[in-house]
Amino acid sequence: MLIDFAHQGALTKYRILSNTITPRPIAWISTISQSGTSNLAPFSFFSVVSSNPVVFSLCIGTKSNGEHKDTLRNLLDTKKATINLIMVDLLPQLEQSSQELPYERSEASVFDIGLQAVHPQYPPIVQDVKVAYFCDLVETKSFGGSDISVFLEAKECFIDDMIYREDLRFLPPHLGRVGKYYLQASELIDPKKP
Repeated sequence: MLIDFAHQGALTKYRILSNTITPRPIAWISTISQSGTSNLAPFSFFSVVSSNPVVFSLCIGTKSNGEHKDTLRNLLDTKKATINLIMVDLLPQLEQSSQELPYERSEASVFDIGLQAVHPQYPPIVQDVKVAYFCDLVETKSFGGSDISVFLEAKECFIDDMIYREDLRFLPPHLGRVGKYYLQASELIDPKKP
């Protein structure tokens, strides 16, 4: 079947993408408002776009009332974000933090999600995450719809000492999105390069 995106609504396009581009890594983004309120929100339309410099892309939609999401507002104001990579143990808190709250209400406070200051110039990490990236806003871009593409450059990375290896061959226990479900990798396949 050929599907012409020009004749499809936003929800149809979203469902096709979320069920075919899988598993999608999840960026649990921590930002801080200009008044100092922490914001925490998950995004599964997230990927690496460059390794040198380290740049991530993130797609941010709008709130149900059409306004910018708090994450985007804070990024535009402060130019700083921390990307936390999610693990299965934190899935209940991640799901709670996806709820829409009024601006200046902290998901961490409302849902009792522990935050930990690791870097003085960036928003805190989620307590117990194994990997986080401290990022500066590079650019935002709209392609004509309501979604905004955000490009974040990672300036530093936090890797928990319990999983870090000097040879950099470690595999954090992350989750990915497959449609509306989550997937935890349970088997590694070595392709035995020729």
